[in-house]
Amino acid sequence: MFMIKPNPNNEMKVLLRGIRQKLGHVPPHFELFATINPTRFKMFLEEINHLTNHPHIQSDFFTLLRYTIATDNAFTYCINLNKAFLLAKGYTLENLHGLEGTEKNLPLDERHQALFDAVLKAVYTPDEFTVEVIDALKILDWNDADIFDAVDHGAFLFRFSKVLKAYSKD
Repeated sequence: MFMIKPNPNNEMKVLLRGIRQKLGHVPPHFELFATINPTRFKMFLEEINHLTNHPHIQSDFFTLLRYTIATDNAFTYCINLNKAFLLAKGYTLENLHGLEGTEKNLPLDERHQALFDAVLKAVYTPDEFTVEVIDALKILDWNDADIFDAVDHGAFLFRFSKVLKAYSKD
């Protein structure tokens, strides 16, 4: 699957075992990431933990965001992984289809929809992510840290998926 055979060190194997217990499997790209750069992999896991427990942004927001960006860019593994997470949480295929195409309807409240739209703007057309966009989000009671966390995660997924494609072998 990848040009480099995953071979995580013992510390990473312990972390991956914990992931297997939680998810029922270990995503192959986690093994690759843990092999190539254990320090960055631990940072990635800390980031996911932070977002899962975000004080202001609903945790499903981040999974829905990952699903959307993966779908937009045909990142098949990320589509399947996040789709499985969302379906297990009770979202429907109709909810997920609402995130495809040009009109993306987030199955959360309007406040989260506005943040979602801003993240996609920041990732895909950063010149359109302006102070006016940020001000509009602040009117909806998002703070700078919330906005940054959402944009950063969207950009991370976009970047990381490109890295995975580069390391993939077909």
